[in-house]
Parts: sequence; structure tokens; C-alpha cells
Amino acid sequence: MRALVIHNFYRSENASGENLSVLDEITALRERGWDVEVVSADSDTIAHGAVSVPSIALRPIYSTRSVRRTTEAIERFRPHVALVENLFPMHSPWVIRTLHAAGIPVAAGVRSYRMWCAASTMFRDGKPCNECVGSIANLPAVRHACYQHSPLRSIPMAASLALHRSTFRNVEAFLAVTQHVADELVAAGIPAERITVRPNFVPDPGPPDAHPPGEGFLFAGRLTSEKGVDLMVDAWRASDVWRTSSLRIAGSGELRDAVDRLDPALNVEPLGLVEHEALMDVIRSAAVMVVPSVWPEPFGRGVIEAAAVGRPSLVADSGGLPSLVVDDVTGWIAAPNVDDFAVGFRRAADVGAQLDAGRAARERFLECYTSEVSVGILDMTLTSLAERGVDLAR
Repeated sequence: MRALVIHNFYRSENASGENLSVLDEITALRERGWDVEVVSADSDTIAHGAVSVPSIALRPIYSTRSVRRTTEAIERFRPHVALVENLFPMHSPWVIRTLHAAGIPVAAGVRSYRMWCAASTMFRDGKPCNECVGSIANLPAVRHACYQHSPLRSIPMAASLALHRSTFRNVEAFLAVTQHVADELVAAGIPAERITVRPNFVPDPGPPDAHPPGEGFLFAGRLTSEKGVDLMVDAWRASDVWRTSSLRIAGSGELRDAVDRLDPALNVEPLGLVEHEALMDVIRSAAVMVVPSVWPEPFGRGVIEAAAVGRPSLVADSGGLPSLVVDDVTGWIAAPNVDDFAVGFRRAADVGAQLDAGRAARERFLECYTSEVSVGILDMTLTSLAERGVDLAR
């Protein structure tokens, strides 16, 4: 079976769990015997000035280059099925029309809210937002400057999402990363019978028994307000856990300077941006992963990366995050406010509880978040679509 994967990689300066997840699933599909070709775009080309501003503005609506590359791949590679991942901003949903016109069944990986939200976060001004759901032209996105904080840049993104609502009807299967995302897809008008929940996975690093218990807490991600960095620091200060433990913060972003300037007495260690391979060693050395997102995080790759090596997580009760943790069993769930998250830090600071939850987190990882589970669902979905396409072609 031949599968064509289409994905726009996010900028490398930002830690992107979605980029890693897409690369992992391509490798896993090939290991299962699929012949996979990738039509990729890279947002780094924008920062490097390799793409003109007018071209960037139009691409979310119609990308001549992506349509041409997809057409060439169809003619040369002759895929049985296509898997579209993130299509913005360098690709365009128009490639779905191109695939549909060629009779290629299409599945879509849904790891964000980009199909109906210009910001892709469903979060604005510190609170959830669904104003564009049901909006005819996505005008709220322009009014609120939801894309890159610019009304002008939000216009083509809003126009694309409005224009391509009909395009997404040509997708035969939507693979939602959590039940929370599946529910949001239904609210956005996608038929429930086309949606399958398929969690992300991470490669199994093997039993963690050989590793000594970790120490302290770890945050790894973009240093932004929606990721809960401010909340986490304030809760850490209020918890008093800093008197006996430490908090390491790995990542880059707009709050990097604020993190670097924190009082050393708080036992917060800024690590800066850590490459992924090195980050896994940092996760092993920690006792608890912290994911304090205040926006409705669709998934939370860091939670299962920690679980894979037998480390529990303290997560915010936001979006799809609570579905990844069994409270007080594989980790701890706290409401995304300072007082409750401070309590979460105190609950998670007990060393005995950390060890018990770490073992339970590893067991849940093996049950739910391995390649065998996740790619098994993907394999079955793509095979079913491919066979259906072959039957229709006969």
C-alpha cells in the first residue's frame, strides 16, 4: 500500500510536539510495510525570507506550489490513500480537493483546532473562545487579530477557513488526537461517524527499572502565557514546595527573560531550548513532568514521554490533558488557577507517591500510547480507506 503524507512543519525555533508526532508516525508506517511519500513544507522558509509576503498571504487559500507538488506525486507515486496533517500556512486545504478529484481517499490527522480556528487554539484574551464556530466568514478572527496578532494577516487565514469548510467535507476519516478534540470536531460540523480517536504515541524506550528515581519537577515547552508558565511560577511560589524541591524549565518563547530573572531562592533552573534527544535524558532525571496549560491543550506529548520512562505528570484540567492522566494514580490533575495548582504541587511532592504514580504511568503508557496501539488504529483506518478506493476504481 502506498500512502501520501502532506504536512507543514512548524518553525524549528519552537518546540513542536506535532512535528515530532508526524515524523514518528511516518517511520512507524514504513516499519509496518507502507510505502510512504511525504509532500512537506517548512515554516522556517518564512523566517529565512525565501517566500514573498504576497505568496504567504495567498497560500492558506490556494497554494500553487502545493497543488502542483501534490498533482506530481499523484501521477508519479500513485498513492492508494492520503494522510493530511497540518496544512497551514505553506500548504492549503486545496490539496484535499486535488486528491479528491483524483479519486484518492483522504484521512486527516487532527492535533489542533486549525480547521476552524485561525489561531488554532480556541483561546483568546486568557479564556476559551469559539466565536468562529458557525460564523459565516470567520470575521471574529479578523476583528480580534487572531492570526499572529495581526488583523491584516488574519484576513487570508479567516478567508481560507471559511472557503474550505466545504473542502473538509471531502475528508473521509478524521483522526482526533483525544476525545476532547473529537467533540470539538462534532461541534464544528463534522459528522461523528467520520471521527476516530487516535492518540499520539512515542517510541517505547524500554523498561525504566534500570534508571534511578528522578528528582524535582520539570516543565518542557514554549514559554508563553497560554502554556501556563506564569500560572506555574506563581503556583510554585505559593506552594512552598520550592523549599525542599526544584523546578527546571526547558524551552524558549516570549517569557524566557522573565524565567531567567526569577529569584534564585525559588529553586527554579532555566534550561533554555533543549534538543529533543537531550530532553529525554532531562525527563528521566526528573521526578514529575508539569503541564500547566491554561488553553485547551489538544493532547500533551510531554505527558506520555514522561510516562514512557516511568514518570508521572501534574497537568492542568484543560482541553485533552486530563484524559492523559488518572488523578492520584498516574499523576495529578489541578484546575488551571494558582491556588489549585499550588495544591497540585504539594500533592505531587511526596516521593512515595511519585514512585507509585510513575509505575502506574508506565503501565498506562503501554496500554494506550505505544506505536502498536496508535499506529495500529492509523494502519487500520488507512487500509480501510485504500481498499475502499481500490474497489471504487474497479
